This record gives sequence, C-alpha cells and structure tokens, in this order.
Amino acid sequence: MPTSFEGSSRCELLILDTGPIRELVGFHAVDRFGFERLRSDLCFISNPESYRMCTQFVASFRRKTTSASVVAELYRWIRETDPKGQAKLWNRVYEDFQNMGMDEEVVRLVEMDLGLVVTFGPVDVSLLELARRHADHNPVLLTIDSKLYGECKKAGLHVSHLQEVTLMQR
Repeated sequence: MPTSFEGSSRCELLILDTGPIRELVGFHAVDRFGFERLRSDLCFISNPESYRMCTQFVASFRRKTTSASVVAELYRWIRETDPKGQAKLWNRVYEDFQNMGMDEEVVRLVEMDLGLVVTFGPVDVSLLELARRHADHNPVLLTIDSKLYGECKKAGLHVSHLQEVTLMQR
C-alpha cells in the first residue's frame, strides 16, 4: 500500500469506489455551491487541505477507472438530495470524471463470485474484479469502506483508505 505520493506513482491505475467520489463532489458542492445540507455527509474531505491532498493523490496516477455500478450508486445518492441541486451535482460528477480522464468498466453480475456478492454486494465485488482484471497495471483501490479495505488486504491487493490519503504529509 502506498504511503506517499511518490510510492503511489509506481502504481499506474487508481480504481475509485463510490465513497471517495462522493466526498470530492460533496466537498465541492458545500464549498462552491453552498449546499450546507451535504456538510454532515463529509467524513474525510472536510476542508480545503484534505480536498487538495485527495486531488493530488488522484492526480498522481496515470489512469483512473471505476465500475458502472459505482455510477449507479452515485445516482442513488444524488437522487436523494434536494431536487433543485441535482443538476449541479451531476454536472460536477461529469466535470470530475472528465478532468480525471476516468474510465468506466462493466463487470457482469454472472461473472462475480456469488459468495463474495452475498458478503460484500455487487458494487464492491465489481471493484475487486477490476483490481484483479488490471493486476498487470499495479492498481490501487481507493475506498472509505473498511470491509472492502480488509478484503483487498486479505486478497493481496493494493488499497488505500481515503482517511490515509487526506492525512498524508506533503
């Protein structure tokens, strides 16, 4: 697991879970759009410095990807916010994906291990599958999910928790 930006640069691919994307979009929505109701949802990116640390970490990877299942979770989150702000949130998601050069990949349910789906759910299993699929690119999975983090460690996959990233020293 990389513990610095220098260490992460050896890893070519960053796989993003829903939580880090929500935190990035949510912080921007609070900071720039004044969506104060979203402030209580922010756990790890709560100030400009933690936002900067996260964006630097993400930028240190040549490639970024996520699963289509993550986009579906973002839809559920945005749908539950104030209807008047949903277009702004989606616009921010689009901007972030474009700025990151984010790829989206489909992992078919029938290709997932049933036992893992029962334990972790299809979204997390899709991210585990992406990490395995791209093993030759030395991927790092970025998450806020402790259960997924533990499974990645157990499987020998590189994983970072968003809290680690936002607390990294320059």
